[in-house]
Amino acid sequence: MSLGRREFLAATAAIGATAAAPSLFAHAGTPERYPIDAWQVVDDRFKQYMLFNAPLEREWTGGLWLEGPAWNAVGRYAVFSDIPRARQMRWDETSGQVSVLRDHIGHSNGNAFDDRGRLIACEHSPAQVVRYEWDGSRQVLASTFDGKPLNAPNDLVTLPGGAIIFTDPGYGAHSDYEGKQRSLELETAIYYWEDGMQEPTRLTTELYKPNGIALGPDGSSLYVTDTAPSHHPDQPATITRFSLSADGKSLADAERLVESTSEGYDGMCCDEDGNLWVGTSGGEGKDGVSVFAPDGTLIGRVLLPEVCANVCFVGEKRNRLLMAASQSLYTLYTGARGL
Repeated sequence: MSLGRREFLAATAAIGATAAAPSLFAHAGTPERYPIDAWQVVDDRFKQYMLFNAPLEREWTGGLWLEGPAWNAVGRYAVFSDIPRARQMRWDETSGQVSVLRDHIGHSNGNAFDDRGRLIACEHSPAQVVRYEWDGSRQVLASTFDGKPLNAPNDLVTLPGGAIIFTDPGYGAHSDYEGKQRSLELETAIYYWEDGMQEPTRLTTELYKPNGIALGPDGSSLYVTDTAPSHHPDQPATITRFSLSADGKSLADAERLVESTSEGYDGMCCDEDGNLWVGTSGGEGKDGVSVFAPDGTLIGRVLLPEVCANVCFVGEKRNRLLMAASQSLYTLYTGARGL
């Protein structure tokens, strides 16, 4: 078969267009060392969770301060917050695309899906916890305690049946950047709420700045970070484990597992083995995710070029760590499985 001049030019143009078109296998940017050096083993117990050839992927950048990732397994997407812009964002696992889910909302921070698939969000301004119903409407769950406005709900966990436990440290009231500056009218606290309650029940006020929160694998352990140094420089940053009652309405046996004067701990999640994966700040060599064994021992880190605020496990096997880190969203496959 021979090609005439016209056919030859048409075929050449088609080949050129194909070469110029974006390819699933084409990657731009400066080549990096592979395998990556983001993994840091501190204790041999961490080795089983480290995948030496799993690349750290920067999924998206352009946020101001990213927080609160929550995984929706049915939709295969995660919701996270860009607090200063008062936006909820959506990361799609299948396409890798990030889009604005909701704009001009109350500077939402922590997000979670309950066991009925409804999204619940902690908002800074106005200070409240809200739930998005199946029909798309929004219901305010909690906004006051003892008739006074909440400080600025920060992070939460959901319990079977729709109840929630949330932290209220007040960061969204300290400046207009992440909410609205005002004086706090309540002690910083951890609260319980369930359907039918007009106001939440206060569980404890013993932490200075109760921040990130996570449930253990058995559902009877509640972990809370305390970012005390931000406003109490004489106090360390800590992670405390509480025993949670079967009905979720009371805490006991507070045990300080971790404390540090050189780094801070923010949002966190737990894997099936009871290890804590904790968003960490502290400068180069510490910024990223710290991983603590159930006994509180630091066993490893995932190092990032930015401070990490919060994390969750995503994907079909819940083995992919999603990290909301300052301006960017990162993922990393691990040898762990999230709850």
